[in-house]
Amino acid sequence: MLLWPLALLAIVLVVFVSLGLTGSSTGVLRPSFDTGADPDLLANQPLPIRSDEWYVQTSWTISQVEQGLPIENRSFPGGMDATVQHDLPSWDWSMVFRPHLLGFWFLPLDQAMALKWWLPGFALIAAVYVLAVTLLPRRPLTAALFGVGFFFAPFFQWWYLSITFFPAVWAALVMAAVIWMLRRPRGPARWVLAAIVAYVTVTVGTGIYVPFIVPAVYVVAAFAIGATLTASTTPLVGVVPRLRALVPLLIAGAAGALVMVLWLVTRWQTIEVFTGTVYPGERLESTGAGGFDQLKSLLSGPFQRNLELSDGAPFGTNQSEASSFLLPGLFLVIPLVWLFVRSVRERQRDWLALGLLVVGVVFAAFMLIPGWDAISHLLLLDRTTVGRLRLGWGLLSLIMMLFVLWRVDRRRTTAAARMPWWVVLSAVVPAAAWTAYIAWSLVRNNAVIATGDYTWILLAIGFVAIVACNAYGWALVTAVLFAAISIASSSSVNPLYRGVFDLNETQTVQTMKEISGDGSERWVGVGETSLPTVMLVQSGLPSFNGFQSSPSQEMWDAIDPDLDERVWNRLANVSWGPGDGPPDARNPAPDQIRLTFDSCASFAQENVEWVLADESLDQRCLEPVTTIDEGPSTFWIYEVVEQR
Repeated sequence: MLLWPLALLAIVLVVFVSLGLTGSSTGVLRPSFDTGADPDLLANQPLPIRSDEWYVQTSWTISQVEQGLPIENRSFPGGMDATVQHDLPSWDWSMVFRPHLLGFWFLPLDQAMALKWWLPGFALIAAVYVLAVTLLPRRPLTAALFGVGFFFAPFFQWWYLSITFFPAVWAALVMAAVIWMLRRPRGPARWVLAAIVAYVTVTVGTGIYVPFIVPAVYVVAAFAIGATLTASTTPLVGVVPRLRALVPLLIAGAAGALVMVLWLVTRWQTIEVFTGTVYPGERLESTGAGGFDQLKSLLSGPFQRNLELSDGAPFGTNQSEASSFLLPGLFLVIPLVWLFVRSVRERQRDWLALGLLVVGVVFAAFMLIPGWDAISHLLLLDRTTVGRLRLGWGLLSLIMMLFVLWRVDRRRTTAAARMPWWVVLSAVVPAAAWTAYIAWSLVRNNAVIATGDYTWILLAIGFVAIVACNAYGWALVTAVLFAAISIASSSSVNPLYRGVFDLNETQTVQTMKEISGDGSERWVGVGETSLPTVMLVQSGLPSFNGFQSSPSQEMWDAIDPDLDERVWNRLANVSWGPGDGPPDARNPAPDQIRLTFDSCASFAQENVEWVLADESLDQRCLEPVTTIDEGPSTFWIYEVVEQR
């Protein structure tokens, strides 16, 4: 009975993958090549702001497919390690620990992209379900709704990447495993859970995005320590027997760590290059870097529906940075305090309640209180940022919600009373007051996010209702509202798209490949739009364009060995515009490198054979090859010839 939601989830995944359905925003490129309606767009609209997906990850993924999934992508001079950055498929052994990428080994592109898109998100739904049903074993429907609601958090939808999902998947699985092993200290099931945790540990580690991993680890640590110290969690008496029950989990952690060490050692040079960049480099966040505006943004869950209309304002510089979670759990502080005090009076101290409160205090202090950077550094908190810490807040809110329902359920089975009304009101009143304040400030400032439409009123009322139902212990109603409001807030963020828009199917890229012959001659894409760059990347042809993660010394020595390292040694998109003389580089933004291209300069004469441009170029060392019209766009292909 408890497995039916997982079976249903697996069936939906198989259907989506079979149909090649994704949420990719690569369709944002189609209007540049076709003036008609997009036949592959089934729902919603592709979003340019999701460029980390359609411009970077998906384009490099298609490049890998075009090159045959090499361990080293050969587009940039000097190559690029395809096993570290951009979540790329390859034939490397570490792909075994990246289940969402395994489809590229045996499936067509569209189906492989569908698996890459859906598996991390569906894994989150499954992991949260396992956690929730472990805490609330008589409530599988409630647990399933919590999984769906958490998946549809605006933060996950606006940051829809595997590196966002898998730390949360790992956290939910570890917390479920802790409770399972403490309850059932014997039997093969705990070793199965441990093996799954070990596997996902490697999956998370190979994503190497520490700013999301750190807050997840904090929530897990607080939960695990609290659960182990709390007598009512387990029939085992004493801390030592409880730790012994967790041995499979400890072995799983050690095994995962060993695999991660092997993975790191075998590609340490790439990681050193990445961490040695000027941007982002070894970025450390100061304590107190948040503030009241960040707090408002963090707790803006009921008002996240219209982020697209307002471009994220007033909660962030764009929709992704403004996105957050629905956080009713953070208003359950007084109920948790009440539960802890009651447990002390009953001589059964609930250290788990205290642990969750403590990690919330630590997160809040890091966000709001400056002046303790040295301690923060020792605690590794400075490896995350105020914005990325939201993943930790989302996990903490979720487990606080489940914890309160768990404890209320347990009180009911022991004939204890529900929480007093004053405890329920201690959660509801602050939630209502805060929600009313945010609404008032948005309306007063005529913010588009509030005036675009008024569905936020219903969502705000529903949010307060979640807090009330959660505090009182109405589990199913809480889960229904949580899922409904989350879906209403973010279901329109990503499109439902058939496959991906593959530029290798365009006439221009096909012509480029015909011209290139054996594909060994290098290209430069020149123009004012992103099209030449994204076309070259997806084509898999050798070029000097694209988003670089670990800058290639060979490539930049070819461009200009004397170029200031502060300009080129960064995680950034490399693009070109016409100019005179040697390449002149500048940084329009921290993650952008814009260079000038002169076909008669020594760089072009020695290193470039072909040029793709989205504008007509008048340079003495360029010989026109062909001009191609595709829909509303025109592309020019030139050959670089000797200076005459």
